[in-house]
Amino acid sequence: MDEDDDLDFLLPPKQVIGPDENGLKTVIEYKFNDEGSKVKITTKSRVRKLASARLNKRAIERRSWHKFGDAANEDADSYGTA
Repeated sequence: MDEDDDLDFLLPPKQVIGPDENGLKTVIEYKFNDEGSKVKITTKSRVRKLASARLNKRAIERRSWHKFGDAANEDADSYGTA
């Protein structure tokens, strides 16, 4: 086991901020480097919804339809076919 793992309780917890109005999510983490110093790591990433980013307009419209038949009893996130 690494001796850095023993001191992880001294570090602040991981913070996730956002996404903001521009779709940027900020993650702030703290770790110990090789010299034993505490280092702040800030990561920014762009977040976008898959429904509007990868699907065409017709597919997005079909996903908003109400389910019927056997599909009405399934959970909302299930998009499989039978």
